[in-house]
Amino acid sequence: MSRFVMVSFLFMGWSFYELSGGRDFVPPIKPEPIEVAKIEPVAKPQVTAASLVTTPVRRPVLQTRTNREARTFPDRPTANPNLRSEVALAQIAAVGDAFKIELGTNGLQPTTPGLQLASLDGGLMPLTSDEVEPTAFIPLEPPVETTEDLRIVTATRVNMRDGPGTVYPVVTQLNRNASVAVIDDNGTGWLKLRVVDSEQVGWIAASLISK
Repeated sequence: MSRFVMVSFLFMGWSFYELSGGRDFVPPIKPEPIEVAKIEPVAKPQVTAASLVTTPVRRPVLQTRTNREARTFPDRPTANPNLRSEVALAQIAAVGDAFKIELGTNGLQPTTPGLQLASLDGGLMPLTSDEVEPTAFIPLEPPVETTEDLRIVTATRVNMRDGPGTVYPVVTQLNRNASVAVIDDNGTGWLKLRVVDSEQVGWIAASLISK
């Protein structure tokens, strides 16, 4: 057993020797060292108490100019209402004179009966007519009074239906003494009624309504 162990160690040593190169083994050459540039440390800024205090900034103050010369405007003349009236009357009189001259030149005379051209010296006067036709008076006819057949509900509570029969749906319910107006009586025992308060229209059996 000890021999086998020794032979195994010898075989392992010989194998390691052969794998590492044997007689041709050359030790590796160490690489030359690489020079690395040195980084100079950055100087830290010195913070003082004075640098932390904010310094107020002076801004120029805008001052209004008080020595600006006041602008003067010429005074507007006061309006004279009498002068305006005189100018208007003069223009109207000139138009009237021109109208008269044109009528005289053409040999025309106003032929409308009952109409006179007022003098324009004292202002513009409206054209008046001597003859005024009276307005015919038309008497109004009195309104025709429509009489409704008003009745009341005699039962305690009745159903108003959408048609003359129990097969029609109920539209509303009425209590005793509710006022209704008769619209139609088809003779089948049903009345078409209108509720006076709510204007609801429907059908109710005639036996449930007063005569």
